[in-house]
Amino acid sequence: MNQIPHWALLLLIVVLFCSCQNDGGTEDRATQIPTIKVGHVGHDHHLGLFVALDGAEEYGRQTGIWLRMVKDRKLYELIEHGRKIADVEIVRVGGGSKMPTALAQNVIDVGLGGVAPILAAADSGAPVKLIAPLHYKGDMFVVRPDFPAKTWREFVELARTAKVPLRIGYKNPIAVAKIIFEEALKYEGITFSGDLSQTDLKVHMINVKGGGKLNVCLQQGLVDGYVGNNPFPAIGAEKGMLRVVCDLEELPPGTFRNHPCCCIAANSKALAEQPDAIEALLVLLLQATETINTDLDCAVEAACRWIGTSESVERMSIATSGYSMDATTEWHSYMAVWIEAMNGLGVFREKLKGLEEREVQALAYDLSLLEKARETLGKRRAEK
Repeated sequence: MNQIPHWALLLLIVVLFCSCQNDGGTEDRATQIPTIKVGHVGHDHHLGLFVALDGAEEYGRQTGIWLRMVKDRKLYELIEHGRKIADVEIVRVGGGSKMPTALAQNVIDVGLGGVAPILAAADSGAPVKLIAPLHYKGDMFVVRPDFPAKTWREFVELARTAKVPLRIGYKNPIAVAKIIFEEALKYEGITFSGDLSQTDLKVHMINVKGGGKLNVCLQQGLVDGYVGNNPFPAIGAEKGMLRVVCDLEELPPGTFRNHPCCCIAANSKALAEQPDAIEALLVLLLQATETINTDLDCAVEAACRWIGTSESVERMSIATSGYSMDATTEWHSYMAVWIEAMNGLGVFREKLKGLEEREVQALAYDLSLLEKARETLGKRRAEK
C-alpha cells in the first residue's frame, strides 16, 4: 500500500484547520453584538434622548434596561438584565432632510427629527418609518428688536402695505416652522416665495441653511425675522438680538395648536434586524419623557449639559414645548393636519400625495415597537 506523501498530508491538515476556522467565524458573526447608531439634531426638542442617557442607570433599576457609558455623549452599551444586547453610538446629524437621508443611507439606524421631513422622506419612497411621537410645539416667530410690527396682526398689515417684500428666514426647506408659517400666509392671502427675483410679492422666504444661522442672519440684517424652533429664539432673546412676535401654534387658521414637531424614526433595515434593541431604547425614552414632565430641574440640567445653553435659556425654551410619546387619537388627528397642509403646499408629490392620515399610517408609520415598549415598561414595573 502506497504511503500518503508528507506534503499531501500537510495540505489535508491545513484544509481541515481552515474549514474549522470558517465554521467558527460564521457562528461568531451570527452572535456578534450589533451597533445601533442613534442620530439627533442637538437641540432641546430631543431632550428625551439626553435625559434617557444621563438617567439610564436609575431607569435600569426599574426595568433592568439601561445604558452603560463608554464615552460620554458618544458611545454606550445597551444592557438588559445584565447582558449586553447592543452598542449604541450617538451621532449628531443635521436637521431637515439630513436626518431622514442619514436613515435612508444607513448612516444612522434610529433618528430624532421633525415629523414633516420624515413624512416627506416616506413620500419619496425612502425606507424610513415614524416609530414614535416625541415632542410637540416649541416653534416661534421672531423679528429684529426695531421691527415695527409687534403682533401677528400688525405683521399682516405691514406685509400687505410693504413696497418691498419682507424677508423671513427659516432653517431648511422642510422645516416644521416654515410649513406652519407658510400655511398662515396662505390663509391671510399674503403672497410669498423663496424666489428672490420675484419682487411683486409681499414676503420673501429666505433659507439660511441651518438653525445655528438663524440668529446670525437676523443680527446681520439679512432677514427681518425668522421662524424657527427653540432654543434658537430663546438664545437670541437672552442676548437682546430679537423680539418674539408669537408662538407659531397661535397662527391662523388655528389648526396647528399642539402640533407634533419631532418624532422618533428608524430605517427599515434596523427595524427588521434589531427590533429588540430598538424596543429597549424606546423603554428608556418613555421613562425619560416622564422625567421631563415631572422634574423640570433635571430636564434643564440635561439640556444645558448636552447643548451648551444657559439655564435661563432652557427654562425659557422648554416651557414652550410639550413632550409626549403617546400615539393617541388626538395625536393622529394632529398628524392629519400636517398631511393636509403638506398636500396643500405641494410638498407631497409621490407615495403620500392626496392620501388621508389613515392611509399614510400604512406607508409611513410603524408603531408596533412603541406598543411593545410600553407593555414591557408596565410589566417590569409591576414585577418590582
